[in-house]
This record gives sequence, structure tokens and C-alpha cells, in this order.
Amino acid sequence: MKDEKTKKIIVGVTAAAVVLAAILLVYWIYQLIAVSVRRGKIEQLEQQIAYYENAAENSQDELDIYTSDVWLERAARQLLGMLGYGDVELSKLAADGGFRYEFSDGSAALVIDETGSITYEVIGD
Repeated sequence: MKDEKTKKIIVGVTAAAVVLAAILLVYWIYQLIAVSVRRGKIEQLEQQIAYYENAAENSQDELDIYTSDVWLERAARQLLGMLGYGDVELSKLAADGGFRYEFSDGSAALVIDETGSITYEVIGD
């Protein structure tokens, strides 16, 4: 009788240990999958951060160009009616049906429509 009781206890403990090991194995696999998904999200976010940092740097370069002395001088000459050889008045471009200048990287465009209003369009994302 005692041997049967110990065998039942051993079988019960073994079954409990196997069930516990199976539960722990499933939980471990779930954690591995969760970690890999989070790593993928982190990589995607790092790529987006790099893209937007690059876009911000390029935008700063373009802003520096448009706020430079050359552009200010050009605007002042047009305002005072002192355009030089090769300068084109923005109003003439508008009267000719508008003008569109796309930046070399294709990220944005400067548009002057028929009314003479200037619009800065962002292309893509």
C-alpha cells in the first residue's frame, strides 16, 4: 500500500512538473516573440528618426539659402524696381500662367500661380 501511495505521489509530482515546464516553455516563447516584435518597432522608429533628422537638416540648409543676403537683396531690388540683367519679376511669371520650381531632391516645390501668390508645397511624406 505504501509503494502504491508513493508511486501515485511521484506520478502526480512528475505530471505537475511537466505541466509547469510546458507552461513556462510557452511563456518563454511568447516573451521571445514579444521581444522580436519590439525590436522591429524600435528599428522602424530609428529609421523614421533618421529620415526626419535628415529632412530637418536639409530644410535648415534651404532656409539658410532663402534667408541669405542674396535672396534679401533680390527681394529688395524687386521692391525698389531695380532688377538687374537676368532677373525675372515674379508677377511676370504669374501672368505667363504660373511657375513651378521643384527642389532637386523632389521633396518640395515652390509654386507661383496666376494670381501671383507664392505657395510652398511638400511632395510625398
